[in-house]
Amino acid sequence: MNIKKILLTSMASVITLGLGFTVGITASAEGLSEIASPVSNPVNFEDPRIQSNIKPLYVHHRIDDNFATGGGEVDIYALQVRYALNDRLALIATKDGYVNFRPNGLLEDGSGFANIGLGAKYAFWQTDSSIATGGLRYEAPLGESEVLQGKGDGVINPFISAATSLGRVNLIAYSGIRAAIDNSDSSFFDASLHVDTKVGRFSPLIELNMYHVISAGDRLPIEDEGQDFFNLGSSLSDGETMMTAAFGTRVQLCESLSFGTAYEIPLITDSGSYITDWRITSDLIYSF
Repeated sequence: MNIKKILLTSMASVITLGLGFTVGITASAEGLSEIASPVSNPVNFEDPRIQSNIKPLYVHHRIDDNFATGGGEVDIYALQVRYALNDRLALIATKDGYVNFRPNGLLEDGSGFANIGLGAKYAFWQTDSSIATGGLRYEAPLGESEVLQGKGDGVINPFISAATSLGRVNLIAYSGIRAAIDNSDSSFFDASLHVDTKVGRFSPLIELNMYHVISAGDRLPIEDEGQDFFNLGSSLSDGETMMTAAFGTRVQLCESLSFGTAYEIPLITDSGSYITDWRITSDLIYSF
């Protein structure tokens, strides 16, 4: 078994255990409010709690030199919105924004708007310290081709996420499928795990993210796919897996405002995983 298969099996096992753990127990803890919201993989890794908030975020993404562009950089400026209709159901808008794409090599620099991702989530199980939520999103191809958006017929994303607070340790686990509506986009299985502990106003955190191509697209003849934000429709990416680890913190600035930041690196660094050299994600969450 090669290292990629070992990591894939390990990550899937961890996420499965995390989801089962968070759903299956009710812990003696200070409650769901003590859990820090995830920072990395912001488009997909959905906090299971039903909340109303506005979340501006910034991503600086460095492309690996072995990618088809010969490296480069991407900056993403986005605004997420969540609105709780009641204590169980919320509407979510988790993908939008403006993208600056600066590749090396033959491609020209580009700037433009991203696709739009909208949906809803429902908390089907909840206690004072644990919660499990299911949701559904649709990514509409309304972005601009200059920044690798606006292709295909869109993507449907059913997902489940769960969280629990266990005294000093807090866990969030996420799993979902991004199913392409047509053959030009790739389809993915995603999974993420978040662990944090609260130290005063600070919540140091570690996050693991996995992106596995379950069906390749037919747009670009390359092995590397676009991780979370981009869907390249790479025709040679079938079965490829990318895994990353993020290290950061969330700071509770006041009751309604928190700041999060994380530095993310790939755990797999061979062909099929070259979209990312490293990434910094920062956000500000205003809850109301």
